[in-house]
Amino acid sequence: MELAENATVLIVEDDNEIRELLRLYLSKHGYRTVEATDGVSALRQFEAARPNLVLLDIQLPGVDGLDVCEQIRSVSNVPILFVSARGEAEDIVKGLNLGADDYIPKPFDPAVVVARVKANLRRAPIYRRYETAAPGTRAEQTIPAEGIYIDPKKMTVHADGQEVRLSAKEFQLLAFMAGHPNEVFSASELYEQVWGSDSNDDPRTVMVHIYNMRKKLEHNPAEPRFIVSVRGMGYRYEGGSHP
Repeated sequence: MELAENATVLIVEDDNEIRELLRLYLSKHGYRTVEATDGVSALRQFEAARPNLVLLDIQLPGVDGLDVCEQIRSVSNVPILFVSARGEAEDIVKGLNLGADDYIPKPFDPAVVVARVKANLRRAPIYRRYETAAPGTRAEQTIPAEGIYIDPKKMTVHADGQEVRLSAKEFQLLAFMAGHPNEVFSASELYEQVWGSDSNDDPRTVMVHIYNMRKKLEHNPAEPRFIVSVRGMGYRYEGGSHP
């Protein structure tokens, strides 16, 4: 059975009716669900259940969704989808900057949520915690001293010889562009390739992810060497070494 059919989804939502609606629809489609009504319990459930995907409300009592996202992203590349009111545009951008993969605006069609969950799980790397390599092991790897090196099996990225931690969508976006070096893609084309046509068609999501990737990959994000902007057209990958 595929991951998308038996995955565990953590639903973090303080509105009982919305949370129950999400649970019913996800359960109906074969997903196992765990729930949390606030930020503190969300982090506890995340550690206990090790979900394959997180549906996360922004406005939560106590620790808000942005803080939850930041703490989860510091230890895992599990896909995080914000579920937020349409008036929270500034918070949505903050969430994407913190490493969230996408967002679903309220009010929403539950069937669309299920489709988006399935699409993100289908494209998601296997859940893993980040671990520090033992001293001396990295030097034994044949990691180029310049350019970007992508290991699709280990889901790791090195830039100029140094390992860089990317979120699930950042990794998928980089891997797609690296697979098509020197080709120019618009933000909309990248969104459809990585997020899928059944996702929320918002090129701003791509722009935020590329901005974050440049901060992680580039010595000078203002003058990128690896992910280059092509005025009026989109973005081009010039990352150098990759399998």
